Amino acid sequence: MKAFRVFTIFLLVFWIACFAAPVGASEAEDLFVEDRISLQGVSGLIYSSTFLTERPIDMHYWQTNLRLGRMLGTPSESDSFFRGNWEALLEITNSSIFKGSGHYIGGITGLLRYNFVQPDAKVIPYFQAGLGVVYNDVYKDMSQIAIGQAIEFTPQGSLGVHFLLSEHWSFDTEAIFHHISNANLNERNGGVNAFGGFIGFTRFFDKLWK
Repeated sequence: MKAFRVFTIFLLVFWIACFAAPVGASEAEDLFVEDRISLQGVSGLIYSSTFLTERPIDMHYWQTNLRLGRMLGTPSESDSFFRGNWEALLEITNSSIFKGSGHYIGGITGLLRYNFVQPDAKVIPYFQAGLGVVYNDVYKDMSQIAIGQAIEFTPQGSLGVHFLLSEHWSFDTEAIFHHISNANLNERNGGVNAFGGFIGFTRFFDKLWK
């Protein structure tokens, strides 16, 4: 129930923010061009794994992310499969732990994304990677060695897809690998390797400048 309340509040804030900002008319194929701004919200479940961890912790969490992005380039005129552009994103992340030690993990993440953009496409795959800094209360449980301090780091990578719904909106799905550790700044640093999936929406805005 707690995770459901977090998700409901997130959706309410996201929709208010999107509809509060007017956007000029644009075509769907112009969404992925240099300097365009995006606001993405995704939410979903992440499950810990025994993959490459020392005495792995059994921890599952509901994560909700709000991302502000800026397109760094414009796709070329070629018809190559790799045609696309880079996008930089700043993410605010919050996780509600529903199984395992602790209750919450939250912080900020910097992400770099590559969008695969074909002419007139309505489906835009992307991959992204980044590094975040989070605060948590898992470290207070001294019976586990995975997370040893309040401030931890979160290297991560994702594969996702934008399904364009209109000239300003997309429905998104995403698969994520999420790591948590403290780079051996604490004796307890077994780390968490987790996998999960998100769904969400993106609102595309006009360029900051033309």
